[in-house]
Amino acid sequence: MADYLFPKVLFFCNEGVGKTTFIERYCFDSDPSWKRTIGAHIFKLKQDVNLHGNNFALVFWDISDHTSLKHLLYQGAEGAIFMYDITNENSLNKIPEWTLNVREYCGDIPVLLVGNKLDLEENRADSKKHKMMLKETYGLSSLTEISVKTGENVENMLEELINLMMNRKE
Repeated sequence: MADYLFPKVLFFCNEGVGKTTFIERYCFDSDPSWKRTIGAHIFKLKQDVNLHGNNFALVFWDISDHTSLKHLLYQGAEGAIFMYDITNENSLNKIPEWTLNVREYCGDIPVLLVGNKLDLEENRADSKKHKMMLKETYGLSSLTEISVKTGENVENMLEELINLMMNRKE
């Protein structure tokens, strides 16, 4: 049983970045048909993250870009993940829009920029300079890279997100 629950962590990514694989490997879904309801898809980690001797439960909200309910669905979010594909620099293009929405509806919550597909390092298309510029320009909390496919750095990414959210509470 979790000692701490983060019931709303916003999850953003473009198509083909790895959200479905993340959900299938690390989360369970109460709606097995994968259909959205009221403009959001909600999924919880299968296992709590153990950190500093405590168990943390995370619930992710993938909110449709096309919903008019953003102002309601974003309320109460404690953190956000912006996931992009390191082999496709265009997958970073929505960062300005996502940041604008998060800041407008959630304020200054921690936002983690996560590059996925680290297992395809040889096909890397993103640049460190571009990511650092995005981090600084949009006030993102941290940058990290993972492979949802192999699991590389996924636990570290979740721990980093939890630390950022816990530090904000203090």
